[in-house]
Amino acid sequence: MGFLQYEDRRIWINLELAKKPVVCLEYIILHELIHLIERHHNENFLAIMKKYMPQWEFYKQELNRLPVSHYDWGY
Repeated sequence: MGFLQYEDRRIWINLELAKKPVVCLEYIILHELIHLIERHHNENFLAIMKKYMPQWEFYKQELNRLPVSHYDWGY
């Protein structure tokens, strides 16, 4: 979905995310931004996620429930 190129301090976002609910995109962006200050998914990372997005686990589950990509063939 998204990933961080840690050494370059750069975030890459999959364009398929533009088709997802905005709150899911907000979750991904926050997740990647936090990696700029905390590299690993440790207790500090989770505490920061909870501080800025208390419902982050719900949004993560929602994102994982959705299909990876959506095709509308027009039929």
